[in-house]
Amino acid sequence: MRQSENTEQRKASVHCMEREENYSAHPADETEKKQGGIFMRKAVIDMGTNSTRLAIGEMMDGKMQIVYTQVAETRLGEGMGNERVIQPVPLERNVETVKRFAQTAQLLNAYDLRVTATSAVRDAVNQDEVKQVISKAAGVQMEILPGAVEAQLSYLGASGDFRHLNRPLAVLDIGGGSTELVYPVEDGVHGASVNVGAVRLLEHPELRSETAQMLAGLKEASLPENCALIAVGGTNTCLMAMELGLEKYDGKRIHGQIMTKERVDYWCDKLMNMTQQEREQIPGMKAKRADIMPYGVLILQKTMEMLEVPEVIISDKGLVYGLLLSAF
Repeated sequence: MRQSENTEQRKASVHCMEREENYSAHPADETEKKQGGIFMRKAVIDMGTNSTRLAIGEMMDGKMQIVYTQVAETRLGEGMGNERVIQPVPLERNVETVKRFAQTAQLLNAYDLRVTATSAVRDAVNQDEVKQVISKAAGVQMEILPGAVEAQLSYLGASGDFRHLNRPLAVLDIGGGSTELVYPVEDGVHGASVNVGAVRLLEHPELRSETAQMLAGLKEASLPENCALIAVGGTNTCLMAMELGLEKYDGKRIHGQIMTKERVDYWCDKLMNMTQQEREQIPGMKAKRADIMPYGVLILQKTMEMLEVPEVIISDKGLVYGLLLSAF
């Protein structure tokens, strides 16, 4: 029995790869704790189909600042198949990651923790079991975000840094299991979500030829003229890291960069015609994302074609940033 348990633990770590960004985070001292309104930290853990993210923010002089982030490639949606069941090994990877992230938040004195889940758990027939074990690991109740709410929060997180463009802003969030698009309409903003994501296309080859047709559900109304498209999520930030040839991920360099449709076409064709091992050697590519990147970029390509936009702005701020903003 002991040997079997060790084998399962080794399997559970296969896909878990982490990236940490520390923005001078430190445990708050007693003076800071007492200041309350001037210094207050909150944390968010979000479980996506491919990645689990931790972000810690604080209010300083009325403005929210990110002090710490960490990303683990936990692939929660691995092997769900048509049965839509989250499998034991991916679930265990996420339980251990959430537990560790919750401990990190506590160490850094993030007093208010929110744990959310998106597409994989939304789709899962065993979502009650997942919610129970993740909530126990985190010490707080996990929330399952509806697709429309996920879209709105991504818009909140991504759009703020680009209001100076004085153009209507649309936000595209490409995930592992779903894709969201939010854009302005007459009475506010409209969000839509479709079950097309990079992991889903990897595991369901029969859907790849239908990608454009499935993405059409995102465009339920016409976008305003001269609308700028902002793209968030691991596919888009990884794509820009490759475009820049970054040996080490640098969110500050990636945030706000522009990629033309021609370059998206170039990368889509290039990635589709490479083996996974060849993709892993590209500077900027995360090894645990190499299998799904062609399909994430395909989603970006087809969305840009549908929206008839010549370029896309890449944002390093998305759903978790929106979750933090909504918490303060």
